This record gives sequence, C-alpha cells and structure tokens, in this order.
Amino acid sequence: MIARFFEHIDDFYEIAFPFLIEREVENGLLLSILNNLKVNIYRYGKEIPLLLALLEDDEIKLIALMTPPHNLIISHTDDMTSIEILIEELFKQKKELPGVLSFKEAANKFAKLWCEKKSLKFQLLRNERIFKLEEVSKDTLGNKKFTAATKAYQSLVLKWAREMLTEALIEISEEELERNRNNIKKELEEGKSRIYLLFDNNEPVSMARKSGKTLNGTGINLVYTPPPLRRKGYATECVAKLSRLILEEGNEYSFLFTDLSNPISNSIYQKVGYRAVIDVDEIKFTKQ
Repeated sequence: MIARFFEHIDDFYEIAFPFLIEREVENGLLLSILNNLKVNIYRYGKEIPLLLALLEDDEIKLIALMTPPHNLIISHTDDMTSIEILIEELFKQKKELPGVLSFKEAANKFAKLWCEKKSLKFQLLRNERIFKLEEVSKDTLGNKKFTAATKAYQSLVLKWAREMLTEALIEISEEELERNRNNIKKELEEGKSRIYLLFDNNEPVSMARKSGKTLNGTGINLVYTPPPLRRKGYATECVAKLSRLILEEGNEYSFLFTDLSNPISNSIYQKVGYRAVIDVDEIKFTKQ
C-alpha cells in the first residue's frame, strides 16, 4: 500500500470523489468539505489542507483529510490495515494532529496506535451517529410558518448560532465561532441564507440550517431552539420541514449527525423519519 499526498485540490478531488461516493452517507462530511474546498481552499482555515490517499495496485483503500486547526477526518474503509499504514505515513511526514474523526472502529484504532507512537493521551470528545432520511413522517410537519431567514433576522440568527455552537461544542475556539459567524453573516447579506426559521404567532422559535451537499443528499446542522421554548415540538417541526424542502429540491435524502449523549435530539430525528447509518467518534489528542 502506498500513500499519495496532494498539493492541489483538483487533483485530489479527481481521485477522492469516486471513492467517497461509493459510501456516500458514511462519507457525507468528507464529501461536503471536499466540495467546499474545491470552491475555496481556505474555507476552513488559513493553512493548506492535508490531502492524502492510500492506494494498493492503483485501487484506493482510504482517504484522509485535515483542514488545520481541525481534526484529521478518515473515510470509511473496509480495509482496517490501512489505518496502520496511514499512521506510519503521517508519522514519517512528522505531522502533528489535534485529533481524529471517523467511524467508530477506525477512530478508536487510529487514536490508540497514534498515541502509543507519539506518547500522547486521547479523550473521546463526541460519540455521534449519522442519520439518513428518505421520507418525512407527515405527522411531524405541523402547520406553523417556516421560511428562510432574511437579513432582518441577522442578529437573532447569529446569537442563536453562537449559543448552539457553544452548547454543543464546549471546546470550540473564539476563532472558529467568528469564522462561523462571518460565513452566516455573508450568506444573509448576499441573500443566500441556508438558515431556516420556524415561527409561532409570528415569532421565531426554532432554526435549522442546510449544511454540506453531497452528490445525492444535503445535510442539516445548527438545529437550535432556545431553552425556554424547548419541549414544545418546535425543533421537530423545523427539522421535518427543512428535511421535506431538501427532498423537494431533488435530493434523494437528507442526513445529519447527532450526539449520542443527547437522547432528546436523537428521539426527535427518528420521529421525523431519520434512520441510523453508522456511529462516528471524535477523539482529541493531548500530551501525557
């Protein structure tokens, strides 16, 4: 098995996309990041991303990508020995990694072996599950107003986005919060908002956002309802309506990540019609 490091996103895209699309839902995050990098290589940070493929007899076995300062993301693979090869190649290149994100078996194998090799410790940040929806449960759609956020709601959307991110990602940096804020603000100012709001009595009560696009699907993230408005079914209806919109736009499915430590959100998504695909672990590396 040999490793190929890529300097140019177009060259990497050409080889990575066909492999990733074979397990489209499992590789949804990688595909959406790849699509964004193709448009703007600095979409996620100031450094050039790490772009890597492992091949055996010209057949791709694994794709890995890292957009510093974010974690290394490893594709789905049926060949778990490729994890060991990946570690050797990254070690030879003297790469420093903040952590890893991949399907559960790969993430844990990589973390254990990498930390042994580098004399580091590892800590599970999030145990997540990828869910996929192909049909919305009609009884979750409700009758409340639902529409794309406009610039008039910019301050509210930015406030809710910050609250959601700091609640869900306790280790998120101010730099990352600011990057998300600027991206959302730019979308609103250009009239290209991917944020959608649910209203009750003409007051916004919940939001959700279209995230990454794969070949046949679109993701959902930034699902948020302020604490005083929770347990009223707002998030369920908001996600249901955005999921229906995604399907109406010609997608075969929508997908999202859930934190398995939050049984309420997992219950909401399954009620809407989402079905589990695979578990994903995000693991952080620290010094001994």
